[in-house]
Amino acid sequence: MNRFSSAMINHYKEQGSEHNMAIVIDGIIGAGKSSIGHYLSEALGMPLYQELKSDGDDSLAQRMLDRFYEAPERWSAIIQIMFLNDRFKDIMRIEAEGSRAILDRSIYGDELFARTIYDRGQMTADEFAIYQAVLKQMLTFIRVPDLLIYIDVSVDTALHRIAKRNRSTEGDLIPRDYMEDLRAHYEHWFEQYNLSPKIRVDLNESAFDESGQIKEAFSKQILQAVADAGYQRNR
Repeated sequence: MNRFSSAMINHYKEQGSEHNMAIVIDGIIGAGKSSIGHYLSEALGMPLYQELKSDGDDSLAQRMLDRFYEAPERWSAIIQIMFLNDRFKDIMRIEAEGSRAILDRSIYGDELFARTIYDRGQMTADEFAIYQAVLKQMLTFIRVPDLLIYIDVSVDTALHRIAKRNRSTEGDLIPRDYMEDLRAHYEHWFEQYNLSPKIRVDLNESAFDESGQIKEAFSKQILQAVADAGYQRNR
């Protein structure tokens, strides 16, 4: 199976060592990125930029996701470009404002989705080449993040959370083997990642209480790891 390319890792490194002011949270669908993002946003006093701007069934992003899950070969290329462009705009805004912020998906993770789809034969080689060319061009305008937080969960845990959140049709349409392929790409990528400090957080079911809140022990663990990376509450 093709993995996140070492050539692309090297391209990121060639952009220089200067960091932007972002903490990026990444992981497979249903990992708990939004939960961690909201928690850290409140705990650290930092704004959160979310992957889905609206969870409503009628949002553009949700409509496109529904189309993708129903016919991935038809919609994979355009939806990947859409999400990539949204992430790029968020990063550019953070850098322009010069303030600290949190992103609940990295621009690097975006390529993992595109590569997973391509490896599964749901995106053509030409479409994937165009996607990579657009990504490479965008990376010349942005800096690497201050910190990466990788949310590690099993596929079973992720699928359970997806079903519980009942977001449009995704719970019925996301294939298990797609999630397994995506998680394999993420694991390999995280091991390679060396652009900034990084944290792996185990966020399986035991991390949440019955009300869906992060347990205190886990929240303290995450905050300590973030503090060790040089982040404190904004004042």
